[in-house]
Amino acid sequence: MQRLLPPPTEALGSSQLNDAYRCPAPDQWRDGRWLRVNFVMSLDGAIVGSTGVSRTLGTDADRQVFRIAREQCDVVLVGAGTVRAEDYSPSPRPIAIASRQLDLPSTLRIFAERGPEHVRPMVMTTQAAIHAAPAWLHDQAELVACGDVTVRPRSMVDALTTRGLTRILCEGGPALFGDLLREDLVDELLLTISPLLVGATSPDHLVAIPGGLNPPARFTPIQVIEQDGTVLTRLRRH
Repeated sequence: MQRLLPPPTEALGSSQLNDAYRCPAPDQWRDGRWLRVNFVMSLDGAIVGSTGVSRTLGTDADRQVFRIAREQCDVVLVGAGTVRAEDYSPSPRPIAIASRQLDLPSTLRIFAERGPEHVRPMVMTTQAAIHAAPAWLHDQAELVACGDVTVRPRSMVDALTTRGLTRILCEGGPALFGDLLREDLVDELLLTISPLLVGATSPDHLVAIPGGLNPPARFTPIQVIEQDGTVLTRLRRH
């Protein structure tokens, strides 16, 4: 039994922390890409705090890893529900929003505050939804068909890969994580355990798959870091 993995030797500086979260070399990837998922979770398993967003669970350590994970990816993949709940900001890095119904108000910051320095977001949706999409959304985002009437996870990931966006970071939510897991598309999980008990009765769990996974997906811890009570884990698909 080990306390920390790998065994601690010295405190990690910013450059060592960046190195600790680098994606593997491309010759270790499956299908020419690497897909990692990043979540923060409370001690009692909640993925959102009392305000209904994940940032209230975050700590300085979690925010550091969040920033590093974003810097090291080519694209952020996120579900529409998470974009609405967290009110994502526009970004100089590509953001791909998974949305079957295009329930994306124009008042969301990712659209309303987008400037010339920001990359136009992609919306991974269905062919049917694209035909019915409002004109403003066609103007504000690139709409990508990933299925006729349902969004197929593998088609979505393939569409990103063919655009050269091969280091994919998924930031949730639970349903999208579940869809990716069910299709065996997840290579790595970055799971932060926040030192907080929120006592929430929210149904939100880390992953949502109707009927569960059979057999369960197994992940192997390859790194564990602790700072001020926050435990930062890095787990690879077994």
